[in-house]
Amino acid sequence: MSQQPYEPRGHGGPPPLGAPPYATARPPRPPMTPDLRLLLRLTVASFVVAVLGGAVGYLAAPEQYSGVPAGTPFGTIALVISVLFGFGLTAGLYALVYFPLREQRQWAWILGIVFASMALLSTLANAVLVLVVATGTSIGLVTGALKAVVDVAWLVVAVRPGVRAALR
Repeated sequence: MSQQPYEPRGHGGPPPLGAPPYATARPPRPPMTPDLRLLLRLTVASFVVAVLGGAVGYLAAPEQYSGVPAGTPFGTIALVISVLFGFGLTAGLYALVYFPLREQRQWAWILGIVFASMALLSTLANAVLVLVVATGTSIGLVTGALKAVVDVAWLVVAVRPGVRAALR
């Protein structure tokens, strides 16, 4: 006769009948609200404006992106690599917020608030520097202003109750 009962214990043993093995039961997602859809659209809009601002900045003053003059072959290669790295990093950071936010993860909402706040502060700091230091390239102010408007709109929509209701 065995010392152990036949009933499955809490540790080890087969899964209960009807349960898939090694799966954790997730509660159903709350429905996606219109506010969360708007927040996702604003995330994409912010990415587009950031890429547009980077492209305008590159076209306006390519020598500012690397320490080497853009006319030399090494300078051109260094410039292309640095621009591609910058765009890739930007895309990665936006993907880090967009895709989990689409899956209604609350940590992505918090990360988005942090990133939008940092982007807004850096845009305002860049605008002050362009206005104080007369560099002659003030075309970045237009894309910077557009980026600031989108970031403020993102932050305003992010604190709506409809967004919080859709996150788990």
